[in-house]
Amino acid sequence: MKKKQWEQLMIAIVLLCTIIGGFIGLTIADVTIDFSLAAAIICAPLLGLLPRFFLAARHKKKMGNIPEADERTALILKRYFLGVLYVVLFGSGAALLVLYAMGVESIETGLLIVSMMVLYVSIAIGTLIAAKL
Repeated sequence: MKKKQWEQLMIAIVLLCTIIGGFIGLTIADVTIDFSLAAAIICAPLLGLLPRFFLAARHKKKMGNIPEADERTALILKRYFLGVLYVVLFGSGAALLVLYAMGVESIETGLLIVSMMVLYVSIAIGTLIAAKL
C-alpha cells in the first residue's frame, strides 16, 4: 500500500472508533439515543477533520511537494519534548513536596484538572513555537 492509502485507512479507523466509542459511552451512561444525539456523535468527528483537509490542500497548493517538517525540525521537537518531560516531572514532584511540607493532605480533583489543562495548553503552544523555528 502507498502512503496515501495508509493515511486514508488510518483516518477511517480513527473516525470509526470515535463514533463507536461515542455510542458505547452513551450506552454505558444509560442515555436514550435519539436522532439528534446520533447525528452529533457522527458529525462531530467528521467536522473535526475538515480543517485538517483544508489546511493540507492549502499547503499542497502553496508549497507543492515540499515537506512540512525536515530533520532539523524533528531534532528541535525531540529536544523540546525531552526538556518538557524533565520540567514536568521535576516540577510536579517539587510542587507535591512543597504541598506536603505545607501540610496539605488532600488535593481537590477540579484544581488538578485545571492545572493539567494549563500544562497541556502551554506544552501545545510550545510545540507550535518549536515547530516553526
